[in-house]
Parts: sequence; structure tokens; C-alpha cells
Amino acid sequence: MRGRARVGGHVTLIFSIQDESLNLLEQGSRGAGLSLDRGVIIEARGQSGTGALTLEGDAPSSELHHLVLEELKNLEPAFGQYDWNLIHEGELPASQGFGLSAAGAVSCALALQRALNVDEEVARSRSIHVAHRVERRLSGGLGDVAALHAGGVELRLEPGCPQLPNGLGGAGAVLSWHADIPLVVVWRMTSSQHTSNYIDDPDWKLSIRAAGEHCLFGLREGLWDATRWAELLSKSAEFAERSGLLGDSNRVELLHLVGSALAGSGYADGSLIARLCMLGESVVIVPNEFPAPDNWQDVVIENLQLRGLGAASASVAADALNLH
Repeated sequence: MRGRARVGGHVTLIFSIQDESLNLLEQGSRGAGLSLDRGVIIEARGQSGTGALTLEGDAPSSELHHLVLEELKNLEPAFGQYDWNLIHEGELPASQGFGLSAAGAVSCALALQRALNVDEEVARSRSIHVAHRVERRLSGGLGDVAALHAGGVELRLEPGCPQLPNGLGGAGAVLSWHADIPLVVVWRMTSSQHTSNYIDDPDWKLSIRAAGEHCLFGLREGLWDATRWAELLSKSAEFAERSGLLGDSNRVELLHLVGSALAGSGYADGSLIARLCMLGESVVIVPNEFPAPDNWQDVVIENLQLRGLGAASASVAADALNLH
């Protein structure tokens, strides 16, 4: 039996921590961000057994995948009647603000269920439910799973896992829109802090929540569609500064390096905009307006790499749970 899933990552631009509830499905964040068409690929192979799991590939650890299997067995005991081998391939670096733990959890859950030929709609709902619980058990991303469920450019109005069929999920509420937006993700070649270093710290939690709620206030008014793009970019820059995250972990220096690369690529005119990814030491470069300049990604990536930064082209994904 085999199942395969490719799930996109996610870039958070603004967020407000909401994790007081004892119910993991109600913990999360309000916020806004972008689903990516690069993320995690997992292939699951199963044979009759006792529920053992082995992991190959480039995953940082196997803890997340064991928890996904544990949560799936709680929903459907049949998953414990097989031994599983997972092959993990990350398309972006882990722990850099690209939502790869969420992508990995959703991808793992989807691949396991596809191996057992679970109905696709049922598998998607279960995967979101399970991945959200696993992320919170590991003090990982607060809103990445809800964002991936929505796809596109999302606005998370209420925290928690979105409401799902068959009694799954929570009370999370998310709006989204999609356009064909090319982008480049940029990261330092050194490892970053784990998300929990921020969201479990009382001082960071207060400053992030205050900044997030302030910047989300205006975004929550009116229709959420492509006409709000410039406003989202403006509010995300304000959030980085108000929260204190801009001044932490040498992020200002990183933005200066990216700005230098954009100028060296011939894009000092403001047609391309760099915004911090939360909570990594990473940046997303996006067009300031639509339609985007033509064929800009390769030359920008070359100039970023000349400055010792990692970079990859991507685009906003309409359906991050079913990339081909």
C-alpha cells in the first residue's frame, strides 16, 4: 500500500497569539499570510503490522510523524494494524518561517490515509484536524494549518482549527483569495529559533499580540480580496516594527542584504517588496502590484546567493493541500 502527498508551506506576515484555551483545537492565532506552492512531499508505505513507524529522508526529527499517526489512530484504529515507512522530502529549509512543520503534519496525515484509500474529502478534513492538534502539542505554528486549509492569501479572523465536517475541527474562521503571485523566499543559511521560543515567552506574547491586533483591525473591515494587497504589505511592515520582531535576530541586517540584492538586480524602483516571514530569519519578496514584472525571479535569486543567502522561487498556492 502506498500513498503520496505534497503540501505547500506557509508564510505568516501578521499574527496575534491566542492560545489560552485548554482545548488544542481552539488555540491558534488571528493573522494573515500566504500559502506556498513549495513545501513537503511524503510517501507512505504500509504493510500488515502493529502500528510501528519508520522515517527516511530529510525530516528534522520523527516526533511530529509519530504524533500524526497517534492522532489518526484515535480517529480510526485501523491505522494501527499496519507498519508504516515514510519517505520525507522538504522543498524548503525547516525552522525558517516557511510553515514546514504544518506542511509536514498535513502531508503525513494525507499520505497515510491515501495509502488506505480513504475518501479524499474525509482525508483532507481529518488531516487538518490532526495536524492542528499535533502542531499545538509541539508548541509549533499557531495558524499555519488553518491557513493551509484556506489556501491563497488568507486572513484568519478567529483562532483555532477551522470547523470541519463530521464533528472535526474547532471554531477557527478564515477568509482567502487567490491570484497568480510569483515570489521568492529568502533565508539565512544558519538555523533559526523554534517558534516556541517566541510564542511561549510571556513578554514576546504580549508584544506580538498587541501589534497583531492593531495591524489586523483595519484588515478585518470590508471585503477580503486582491484589492487589499497593498494594505496587507503595508500592515505587515508595521507589524514587524511594532512587535519588536524586526529588531530581533539581526532581521534588519537581513532586510538590508535583500534590499541590496534587489538593487543589484535592477529593482530599486519599488516594484518588488521584501517582507519578513514570521517567525524565521527569512524574507518573502513579492510584487508590489499586479501584474508582476516579467521573469524577475532568476536574476533576484542569483543576486541573493551572491550575498550568501539561500533563495528559491515559488508562487502563492490556491490549494496548498494538493500540489502536483
